[in-house]
Amino acid sequence: MNPLLKFVSLTFFVISLPLATFHAMAVEEVTFSAGAPLDGFQAQIIIPVLVEAFKRNGIRFKAEHNPSLRSLQKSNSGTVDGELHRVYNFHKVSGGKYSNLLRIDSKILSVWLVAYATKEININNWQDLKHYQVAYYLGRKNVETALDKIMPRSQVKAVSNDLQAFKILATNRTEIVISESVNGRAILNSSTEFKNIKEIARLNETTIYAYIHKKHKKLGIKIAKTIREMKTDRTFYKIVEKVLQSYQ
Repeated sequence: MNPLLKFVSLTFFVISLPLATFHAMAVEEVTFSAGAPLDGFQAQIIIPVLVEAFKRNGIRFKAEHNPSLRSLQKSNSGTVDGELHRVYNFHKVSGGKYSNLLRIDSKILSVWLVAYATKEININNWQDLKHYQVAYYLGRKNVETALDKIMPRSQVKAVSNDLQAFKILATNRTEIVISESVNGRAILNSSTEFKNIKEIARLNETTIYAYIHKKHKKLGIKIAKTIREMKTDRTFYKIVEKVLQSYQ
């Protein structure tokens, strides 16, 4: 082979190697884990929002449900690509234990944490809960942190989901349940077994974000930008309104 032609061919091969490697590493699909069932209020909004946001970036989005602790372990380890929904200050309330997870910085929704009971109980703030037995869904790290500050663990029941919390309240095995307003209302309306349960106080509003593993840091920045674009073109709000209508 002509030495010049050989040099050109070798140079082209060397230059093309990084490009081939880049394309081989391109993300085609991501999976986020949720610590709560995928048919819950938050997931029903967040999944279609993220499906659309990733689709606009040429990536397929999937979600799976795992128990809360296992979900965080899988997300933080990189076994899956992110965590579907956690509070804005998740790293603070979890003590920085899951540092590989980066917040996708575009708020997806706000939810109210609400206290429910079967009796007339006067609750004005978190401190007022310290005199009662309280149940909550284990996946809510912000609730866990708030309760740990005001009462001993012996007064707290952490259960596997919201429905279970309301069931033990309905059978007088706890005095108060902490849940989200929309999810709580849906559960109360689902069965007559909850007819004696009512909302007794609104405790605080929380903002919810998705989190992505740090290996996808640049992608997370893109997705945050895309979600903001979806808000501008109203796609985001159409998704939210459709879900809210199903809860009315």
